[in-house]
Amino acid sequence: MYSGNRSGGQGYWDGGGAAGAEGPAPAGTLSPAPLFSPGTYERLALLLGSIGLLGVGNNLLVLVLYYKFQRLRTPTHLLLVNISLSDLLVSLFGVTFTFVSCLRNGWVWDTVGCVWDGFSGSLFASLCGRSSDNSSDQDFKI
Repeated sequence: MYSGNRSGGQGYWDGGGAAGAEGPAPAGTLSPAPLFSPGTYERLALLLGSIGLLGVGNNLLVLVLYYKFQRLRTPTHLLLVNISLSDLLVSLFGVTFTFVSCLRNGWVWDTVGCVWDGFSGSLFASLCGRSSDNSSDQDFKI
């Protein structure tokens, strides 16, 4: 059985040393079996692709309208632009890795890709949350 979480992230088979170090590995690949059927991955890819495209399109529209119309440049709208910008970054960086993985029927990125996916999603989502927290604080101060 394969365990990818031993000795500093090196892949090991239960019966021996490092993967590939003692000759050919057992039949199959080092990757675990897919979690879902190919049809489920296709539906997930369609859903994530739709969410990503709508997120990018709508948030770009908000940013363009804010830039184009001078009367929208108020402090309240600036908070909405901040939320829109962080949501745009989530749509670009947070959805892309998972979308490509769904197209390939499983996670295709290495450890660095996994860490970047989690970090970027958490960072940009927390920025969005902080912006909305600040806007709710403004409502109470008025």
